Amino acid sequence: MTSGARTFSDYGQALQMSLEEEISGEVYFARLAEFFSGRRKQALLMLAEIEAVTAEAIRPLAKSHRLQIAAPDKLHATGLAEADGRRGLSWGALIDEMATTFPAYVEEFEAIERLAPAEDGKAIKILVDHEVAAVSFATLEAQADPASLRPLEEFLSSHRRSAEPDAGAS
Repeated sequence: MTSGARTFSDYGQALQMSLEEEISGEVYFARLAEFFSGRRKQALLMLAEIEAVTAEAIRPLAKSHRLQIAAPDKLHATGLAEADGRRGLSWGALIDEMATTFPAYVEEFEAIERLAPAEDGKAIKILVDHEVAAVSFATLEAQADPASLRPLEEFLSSHRRSAEPDAGAS
């Protein structure tokens, strides 16, 4: 297992943690976007949208399992504080951090997927897919690959909230 990957035996607790982290993650990436410009800002805003799309996909599961999710203002404050703690971090350092720490989240979400009842499978798959997209982006960006945004674009193209019109190219 990748260093830093948490293990779970209780699906409900894992689902609750995942949803809360997606909610705070949206705010985290949106705040980080304020510290950058251009393509970097665009990437962070896409990551914020991916967190929101993922939270929206798994929120009904939390409701069906009668989970108590922390208050949104608390989760938003957590996301802001985490991002503010990275203010001044260079783009390269931020990307390196993502590329080295995010693979553990893929392992965690795959473990949650294995715990999930079959009826939750489709939404939990989105949880896994969103992290795979983020890891792919970070890995490609760390290699200065000009196509690094492609995994984010592909995820959003497949999973973008139905209430939002697809803007086409990013």
